[in-house]
Amino acid sequence: ELRCPFCRQPRSLNDQEKIEKMLMKRIEVNDPVAMCKMGKQRYREGDYSTAFEWYTKAAGLGDTGAHYLLSCLFLKGEGVEKDKKKSIYHMEQAAIGGHPSARHYLGIIEGNNG
Repeated sequence: ELRCPFCRQPRSLNDQEKIEKMLMKRIEVNDPVAMCKMGKQRYREGDYSTAFEWYTKAAGLGDTGAHYLLSCLFLKGEGVEKDKKKSIYHMEQAAIGGHPSARHYLGIIEGNNG
């Protein structure tokens, strides 16, 4: 059963449809945060290739979270071929944008490389 994360009241499927419509409206006006959120939704559903497409669009509009998530997809090979260079590129872009986890993992990679 779906519940509101704030008030814990039951939500109907119609509420979920309303949320999807609102998200699509934001996507239509090129909102990178909405695109990244849609990518996360598709990822949770196991649709990695569609998640990749949404993350790519959001990253192209400068969303650092999307760059970080693209890095993870390339690292794991989910929805794309494994590619360490592309993974590091997107990790660097996210870190440059101030993404804390990206900065952390880049530090680990640099530390391991000596």
